[in-house]
Amino acid sequence: MSRIVGSEIAPGDVFEFYESREILCGVVVAVKDGRLNAISETNREVALALSRIVFRGKTRLDLGSGRDELLQRLRAISRERKAMLEHIDLEEIWTLLESEENGYGAEEIAEFIFSTPLSDDQAAAVKRALLSDKLYFQAKDALFCPRSAENVETRRAELEKEAERERRLSEGAKWLCAVNARKQQVPRIDDREELIAALREYAVFGQEARQSGFVRELFRQAALAASQQAAFRLLVRLGVWRENENLLLHEHGISAEFAEDAMEQARELAKYDIAEAAENGREDLTALDVFTVDSATTRDYDDALSVRRLEGGLLEVGIHIADAAELVAPGTPLDREAETRASSLYLPDERISMLPPLLSEGILSLQEGRKRLALSFLLTMDTEANALASRICPSLVTVHRRLTYDQVNESIGTDSGLKALYELAARLRQKRLDSGAVILPIPEIQVNVNDAGMIQITRYDKETPSQILVSEWMIQANAIAAAHLAQNRIPSLYRNQAECRPETECAKSEHELFHIYRQRRLFSRAELTTEAKPHCSLGIAQYTTVTSPIRRYLDLMVQRQLKDALAGRTGTYSREQLDEAAGRLSVAQSKVFTIQRKWTRYWILKYIEQEDMETTGALVLDKNARYAHLLIPELLLEANAPVPENAKFAQGDKVKIRIEKTIPREDVLKIQIVEGPPK
Repeated sequence: MSRIVGSEIAPGDVFEFYESREILCGVVVAVKDGRLNAISETNREVALALSRIVFRGKTRLDLGSGRDELLQRLRAISRERKAMLEHIDLEEIWTLLESEENGYGAEEIAEFIFSTPLSDDQAAAVKRALLSDKLYFQAKDALFCPRSAENVETRRAELEKEAERERRLSEGAKWLCAVNARKQQVPRIDDREELIAALREYAVFGQEARQSGFVRELFRQAALAASQQAAFRLLVRLGVWRENENLLLHEHGISAEFAEDAMEQARELAKYDIAEAAENGREDLTALDVFTVDSATTRDYDDALSVRRLEGGLLEVGIHIADAAELVAPGTPLDREAETRASSLYLPDERISMLPPLLSEGILSLQEGRKRLALSFLLTMDTEANALASRICPSLVTVHRRLTYDQVNESIGTDSGLKALYELAARLRQKRLDSGAVILPIPEIQVNVNDAGMIQITRYDKETPSQILVSEWMIQANAIAAAHLAQNRIPSLYRNQAECRPETECAKSEHELFHIYRQRRLFSRAELTTEAKPHCSLGIAQYTTVTSPIRRYLDLMVQRQLKDALAGRTGTYSREQLDEAAGRLSVAQSKVFTIQRKWTRYWILKYIEQEDMETTGALVLDKNARYAHLLIPELLLEANAPVPENAKFAQGDKVKIRIEKTIPREDVLKIQIVEGPPK
């Protein structure tokens, strides 16, 4: 049993206690109110509660012999007890006691090792051995209980795992220190890839990372701040990530690389013989003057237009959509990849396609001078933009001209076909407005990053003739597809938008952009459902999207349903399947939108740094007593700023701001309002 008897402890008694996980010897100097003052073998004066005592025997020292002699005696006792540990074989004792259910005191166990009577040194040495033992005995109520053989093996495995973890931490911490210090000779370690994987996950998910505890301890042992930014910087120094690594892609598991089974399928589809398609019930429209209108950097063309004059002053307008559904079958590896991605991602510094570029920029793309499979919407129009007839057919087309938006704007006055298409598009637009459509055009900001890392920002007006021409005819094709599916009772996914609420609290402002932003916030969010309901802001009774099947999975699904309807089938998907898909696609599309918005904002903040912008103008979108919510028009960037004392500006005013700090990686934009509107 224990020899610790609190009521009997007195000055001069030698005892043992824990300090920083180490057992030390000490001698009692005084005892008062359940606490003792003592001198430790490390020559420290300590004040301890009696509960801190680990062992006390009968050994006493003469306090009058002087401090130096006391220290020598304490250290000699400690050395003797540590030396005895080498002669204590706890495994052997455990073998004798393993079948016993009762616990034993340290002195009882010592009697199995040493002959009696026991010395204090022997009893203390056994107590030390038992307290440091993690395998054979378990301390419980001042007794030591032998573990069962099964528990010993379980515990042995746990200790081996803990030892391996400590090894990884020790070696990993040294490695991290060398990496952080940018040493030329970084130690080689076996666990490099595993450590990098743990750092990657921590940099992305922080406390939610599976090994966050391990990484925090790794940083602690390396004397580094355990932050996500620190992990990110280390990965950049290791060359694992770029300085401008897009962590949003890592967070959402999006990669430019495709699974091998999907790529294998893509390679097979790339060999498809389009010449055979004309013999498969497709209408040959290769004689039409089909042209694309896109930006100069576009490589995946999924829509094209044509126009030809008919008798009686009528026009036939063709809207030709890449027939991705013909080659990408449901349930295939390619289809599963496309559904997971939901949409192509167009980012300032990279593009991540929904379908492999081998297809989306190859056989599926409406490339100039190549025969391609299409789904064509052919509309017979009069000069007042009335559709006298329309039909949809699987077709074979050839793009004869690849035009940019700028080229169309320059040619629209001299090219009779482009002029006719634009005039009809303008009338269609007015009809939508007459039906209640609300058009609130916000200029588009295009952010491009070249290979050298230089950022270029271009502001595009969406109200140019070329933009109106393309958007109106795509809206028409989508509306026709929705009407055809609804009339033929083929299940489909529709884009619905509830009634657009007008702005009731009209703030005065001379800036049109202010009113557009405020009105847009009153619009209901468009919903994806299987019910064909009106789309308020478009002014259309029923609407879907089918014009971008190589860029959006929703369009690919709708295209499959539409082709089934044309062939007299009931549809690839049931209403129940589409209902389930609507939820998944809504979440996926929201994720894509968030990534595009946040990563574009990151590069705009980098642009502010690149251009060393100090001051600029901003529109006050909202304002309270403390803060103003601002819009920087030239960058379409929103930010908050504190309202200065005695501020005279109001909502709708334009103010001058000073940019004080940007941290793109942390989405920090600190600005101050330095000047109100002119008086």
